[in-house]
Amino acid sequence: MTTRLWKWMAAAAIAGVSISVSADDIEGVIEAVDAENRTLTVQGITFEVTDSTDYDDGLSRFEDLQEGQRVEVDFDYRDGRHIATEIELED
Repeated sequence: MTTRLWKWMAAAAIAGVSISVSADDIEGVIEAVDAENRTLTVQGITFEVTDSTDYDDGLSRFEDLQEGQRVEVDFDYRDGRHIATEIELED
């Protein structure tokens, strides 16, 4: 890489600029479902559900989610929020 690019990347890191969106997944038991805010909590993390969230393995919509279900949540982390991109039941 060029020196100029390294300097820009260092400056961005120091300034706390996010260069990319992080995508990840987590498995666990649903601890809470908040219908009003369209969120669910797994392993202490609150995930926001959007109209773009996909559902699999017996789930077809937000209203199918229940406390105690074991799920895998694929999500994007952006702007300090966990956005669920896919939710599926686990065995």
